Amino acid sequence: MSSDIKASIIIPNLNSPIIDKTINSLIEQDTDINFEIIVVGMDKFNLIQSDINQVKFIKTKKPTPPAIARNMGASIAKGDFLFFIDADCIASPEWINNHLQVHQVVNRLSVVGGGVVFPNDNYWTLSDNISTFHEFMTHLPKQEKKMLPSINLSIPKDIWDLTAGFNENYPYPAGEDSEFTLKIHTMKYPIIFEPDATVVHLPNRNKFIDLVRHAYRFGQYSIKSNAAYWDILFVPFPLRHWISTLILSPILAAYVLLKIIVSEKLPFRHWHTLPIVYLLKIIWCFGFARQLKSHKE
Repeated sequence: MSSDIKASIIIPNLNSPIIDKTINSLIEQDTDINFEIIVVGMDKFNLIQSDINQVKFIKTKKPTPPAIARNMGASIAKGDFLFFIDADCIASPEWINNHLQVHQVVNRLSVVGGGVVFPNDNYWTLSDNISTFHEFMTHLPKQEKKMLPSINLSIPKDIWDLTAGFNENYPYPAGEDSEFTLKIHTMKYPIIFEPDATVVHLPNRNKFIDLVRHAYRFGQYSIKSNAAYWDILFVPFPLRHWISTLILSPILAAYVLLKIIVSEKLPFRHWHTLPIVYLLKIIWCFGFARQLKSHKE
């Protein structure tokens, strides 16, 4: 692709109260490349500055699922690389450069995902973040993965053009990014996690009931419920039937907790969140079981 714009940064937005901070963190990037920012969605707080030439705002008339919003943004993107970041995130100053550095080092086309960091000022929000993004925390090493979240993602336009974009059939913002990157993995392109390409995640979930709903939905729309991917993802037998998922949910949650502590080496300063993370993983199993049961009906 030939363009003087190197990167197109796409942000799905549903009235985020900090979208202006997200945009400012991008405008202030410490980089020499030319890039554009494309925001798609709704902005009831009028925080998007339309007078900035670098920013394009595609305003939708109704709430638009993130998968659709990202595809809409990608359809008008001019950059050689598509970057995706959520509207409740703040990019680190070297975010763009750290992503592009990985793309330049890898000998062939690849997809890159960055690390997620979060503040400690609210216990519920911190617990939610760790439960959701423990596999993408910045203390973990750079490595190849099978899936990445779209909260912090970059992909060459050449690879994007080989895909159908994000699956727009997901009604909730969960699962479509895993499916998207997993399909690229099956196309034999490297899926690389680079912890230094960081964003700060600031979700508006600060009550226990918010965490419960979030964990349940994440289980309900997990790509692991799709039998077509069971062998690729090594989904264990108990997670292949809704009854065993429900019955064994405490054991399954305990296994994940052990993995977080032993394999992923969760920093000790975050261990106080583990009781809540354990409960959220059980709730995730209930949402997952519901989806499995619906496949049988």
